[in-house]
Amino acid sequence: MTPQAPGAGRRVPTSLAIAAVAILLGAFALVVLIHLSLSGDHGNPFALLVAVGWTAACAVVASLGSRHRLAGLAATALALVAVARCFDWLQAHVDLVYLSQHAGIHALLGIWFGGSLVAARRGTGQAVITRLATRVHGSLPDPILRYTIQVTGLWTAYFVLMALTSCAVFAFGSLQAWSTLANLLTLPLVVAIFIVEYLVRLRLHPDFEHVSILDGVKAYMK
Repeated sequence: MTPQAPGAGRRVPTSLAIAAVAILLGAFALVVLIHLSLSGDHGNPFALLVAVGWTAACAVVASLGSRHRLAGLAATALALVAVARCFDWLQAHVDLVYLSQHAGIHALLGIWFGGSLVAARRGTGQAVITRLATRVHGSLPDPILRYTIQVTGLWTAYFVLMALTSCAVFAFGSLQAWSTLANLLTLPLVVAIFIVEYLVRLRLHPDFEHVSILDGVKAYMK
């Protein structure tokens, strides 16, 4: 795709921007409630229901974006059946459920992103961000190609470090400290990384077309 002049393709409809802010505020309010629930009575099923619902939603999205959609959706359905059968035990150990969710998802994403870097180096595949950028823009200029590989490396490092930090804080800190990291700091940190990366991209490649996160999600779902 032919690069556009600076500023082209950067406008985001006001309604979309408002919706994005509303979603972020709603998500942050939800994780605050989860944090309070984890710090209180484990007999409250709220935290477990949110954990299961969020994980199931992520699994469905990931399945729809993969080459093995039916297998992914089937595995998600079986997991929900298993959760229903073990609900009482899981509710009594909801802290372990959240640790598995937080550290596990970050570890899996780190393996996925890191594995794509290995495949790109071997010439057997593309880095994750390269793949998404290619779906949006088509053929990429060499500077953009290198940049997408670097961004994939950035996210790989973040996912791995967060998974290790999550396990360390859970093992050696208090549940409140771990919940603060997992529920109160993770989302703002991810948003901050997106914003900083976007600003760096604008500065390093001002003449290249820059699309919204929503366009990236649509490309992933194709």
